[in-house]
Amino acid sequence: MAVSPIKLIFGVDGSYSQHLAVTLVSLLENNRGNTFDILVVTLNMTVQDKARLRSVVDGFANVRLRFKDFDISRYSHFRTDGHISHASYLRIFIPEILAESEERVLYLDCDLVVQEDIKPLWDFDIGDKVIAAAPNPFFVRHDDLDLPPDADYFNAGVLLINLRRWREADGTARLIRFIEAHHAHLYAHDQDALNAVFLGEFAELAPQWNFQTSMLWCEPEALSLRYEEFRHLVDDPAIIHYTTPSKPWHFGNTHPHKGIYYHYLMKTPYRDYKPADVSVASVVGRALRWPQVAFRDQLPGAYYPTRRAFRHLKTSYLGLKV
Repeated sequence: MAVSPIKLIFGVDGSYSQHLAVTLVSLLENNRGNTFDILVVTLNMTVQDKARLRSVVDGFANVRLRFKDFDISRYSHFRTDGHISHASYLRIFIPEILAESEERVLYLDCDLVVQEDIKPLWDFDIGDKVIAAAPNPFFVRHDDLDLPPDADYFNAGVLLINLRRWREADGTARLIRFIEAHHAHLYAHDQDALNAVFLGEFAELAPQWNFQTSMLWCEPEALSLRYEEFRHLVDDPAIIHYTTPSKPWHFGNTHPHKGIYYHYLMKTPYRDYKPADVSVASVVGRALRWPQVAFRDQLPGAYYPTRRAFRHLKTSYLGLKV
């Protein structure tokens, strides 16, 4: 009896084709025992970039890759900021893009790398929830989204989606209405809308399945982890998600797992990429951050307890917020 493939979907602006290539290589190299049916939903992706992405998967026999162009012109009024383009909103249309017979899909952003077998993630028991997702630390904008002050907030970069429940809940139409009604407050764009509309309807994934840059600054308790578990998460997460506007393909970026991005980049047709932000200012800025970065990356066993001690000092004795 044939094993059903893991169903994956990406929503990608053409300018992120290089980064999707990195995500695909990392996924396929670390999941040779799984089979995949991958749909890439695109905005403004060139024929040449599609060909490059096809060449990425050509060396793997366990994957089917398809592309679907999406016309988002009807929703061009949706808010965008900085590095966030309209491609981010492709997530909310997934249940309409896929066939009605599809009941489960895994959505991944393309600013991430996959380091482990994702079959346990695919098999996660979502129950009757609409979405399974990992928490997003440091969220404080509950009032902006009309959320209860104690409401949990998830990151939308890795989503296991119960398509049947989403459709039953009329999720896409509700999301569109919320986005249009809360335009001024959607600083995290469709992620804010997803959290508001599906309040109480998401199951929590372990942070190893979506290790966000902000988690580098968490305390273990904030992620319900012991210190040893937190250190393991920082050192070796299953999925590294390069959140925040500073990305590993930027010269000035100092993410501790920046080198992993370039490791996989070298295995793609985009291997000749050079950062475009090299300047006197970026060189000086990175040099000024070097002592802290070196302390963090070379002596993590000392860095994290030291950082925690300073935070405790600031809050307990100096009354400062951190």
